[in-house]
Amino acid sequence: MQNSGARELPVTVEVDAETGRWSVDGLPMVLVPQHLLVNNLDAVERHVGRDSAAELFRGAGRRSARHWCAHEATRLGLSGAAIVRHYLDRLSRRGWGRFEIDELDPGHGVLQVRVAHSALLPVAGSTRSVDRACYLFEAWLEGALEYASEDPSRVAVREIQCAVNAKECVFTSN
Repeated sequence: MQNSGARELPVTVEVDAETGRWSVDGLPMVLVPQHLLVNNLDAVERHVGRDSAAELFRGAGRRSARHWCAHEATRLGLSGAAIVRHYLDRLSRRGWGRFEIDELDPGHGVLQVRVAHSALLPVAGSTRSVDRACYLFEAWLEGALEYASEDPSRVAVREIQCAVNAKECVFTSN
């Protein structure tokens, strides 16, 4: 039975005929169910606590965002605010949520972003934090802003509102 409400993917996915691995824009990608990701975050948070989990993932998230931005900057010739906008557009297109920029000035380390429909929100049976469930995005936004500003020393992003208890998540720098 075909799903009449189905849409084409909002990004082009290339599948390697030999390995079956997916890539988007030349970078390897993995499609996983949302509950797999959220349940793994739950397990880490139960084991080490939410704040420790956030710090545990922060370095990897920043590094990954900088890597993605560097790849796309080279591929598309983007820099500064344009690379951050492109990054958030691609996160939105890949199903992480709907990212909307309210304020962006990479040169001064300024960013405010709203995220509706976050993929990191708790799922059925989840025990995730209700005040900062989407903290993984903090590091991703820091990494993108660091790349765009070329000065990683002044960038810190914090989730100040979570969609568990509100319409959307809000992230702000400094």
